[in-house]
Amino acid sequence: MLAKSFARDFFRLLVTHRDISSSEAASRLDLHIRTAQDFLEGLHREGIVSREEVMEGKRPYYRYALVRHTIQVDLDLRQLFDSDKERSMVNVKIRERKNNGAVFHAPNNQDLISFGIVEIKEDLNNLVANDD
Repeated sequence: MLAKSFARDFFRLLVTHRDISSSEAASRLDLHIRTAQDFLEGLHREGIVSREEVMEGKRPYYRYALVRHTIQVDLDLRQLFDSDKERSMVNVKIRERKNNGAVFHAPNNQDLISFGIVEIKEDLNNLVANDD
């Protein structure tokens, strides 16, 4: 959630405004309303923002307010340990298949990403990449 491309701008909005609705945030950040709702709900689940239901005419909606001004992230890297080395993908070599027609895109003028087709074959003793 914190790695989203719009997270920094979202937090800037939350720090700047006393409270904000998902509709207001979506409009200010040029996001789809559902994207803004999902992000704010995720922050609410993590206890980073509070949520208050308010009425506009007969239609209820939520307003979100920042309640935590600092966020600490703890990662337990021991969870990455794979005791089943036979099935582990850590040591697998993966490469693009030759002449796969990889397409490179620059979404929203951000960093380049690549899309390609890879092929992995499983040997009886270990996992290896296809060299075709």
